[in-house]
Amino acid sequence: MTSVKKMMSRILLLPALLILIPLSGFSQDEIISPYVTLQYFKSTDNQRMLKTTLTYSRNRMELPLPGMDITFYSDAGSRELLAKSSTNESGVAEFIIPGDMKLPLDSDGAWAFSSEFEGNDTIEAGISEIAIKDVDLQMTLTEIDSVKTINLTAFTTENSTRTPVAGELVMIYVPRMFSLLPVAEAYLDDNGEASVEFPSDLPGDSTGRLTIIARFDDHPVFGNVERDLAENWGVPTAYSIPDQHRALWTHMPPTWMILTLLILLSGVWGHYMFAVISLVLIRRDAKKKAKEEYRV
Repeated sequence: MTSVKKMMSRILLLPALLILIPLSGFSQDEIISPYVTLQYFKSTDNQRMLKTTLTYSRNRMELPLPGMDITFYSDAGSRELLAKSSTNESGVAEFIIPGDMKLPLDSDGAWAFSSEFEGNDTIEAGISEIAIKDVDLQMTLTEIDSVKTINLTAFTTENSTRTPVAGELVMIYVPRMFSLLPVAEAYLDDNGEASVEFPSDLPGDSTGRLTIIARFDDHPVFGNVERDLAENWGVPTAYSIPDQHRALWTHMPPTWMILTLLILLSGVWGHYMFAVISLVLIRRDAKKKAKEEYRV
């Protein structure tokens, strides 16, 4: 029974070790240095938005900081409070700029924004700043002799003067199930114009309809600006799923997943049963030894 006792002690110590290992990397007196990232977004309907992401690094992983207060400012000239917002579960706080809000311009003709986290007892304060020039991105779709072409135009406006955006990259995307699929790249010429051929073999819905997105991605001057249009430029595709089809996205999970789960659960409950039986045997053995010593 000595070997049984040793095995039982190891089994009982295992959960404690599993709990202590993750906690060993944390210290109650440690101060977190967060990363504050401010981004600007402009959508197809000209809705403008500021988004701040608050994260920190732990064991080479970037983790969010939810429930933290973020303050948004306009910094062109004097500092002006725009809004306050709290970060969500992903560590993101957003502020949608009202369409009728007049934002002051700095000396370079740009909007200056900043977002600030004031910090607390365990997290240091942080601030992020950006300067954005408003850009007007236009997209038209043409099809001539079965050649599908995307036409782009981009310009900025200052003091009622339109200035073409030259030499900049515009990415072309198509939404897929989990992300955006890049399908083309377009470089604007000196007139702020570009044309690029659209692929003819992309699957669409049952009628071949696709949403085509042209975007400036994290541009240092314009931020994130996009324009999207829907057109029947895809290959018609029917996504019917058989009633008995088993997959991760259906109501019936795959057979291999069910078998794997059963094996894992059997192993877990088998260990529990082994621990209970071992405890019963230890107790019985102790009572037997106590009776023998009493007789002696």
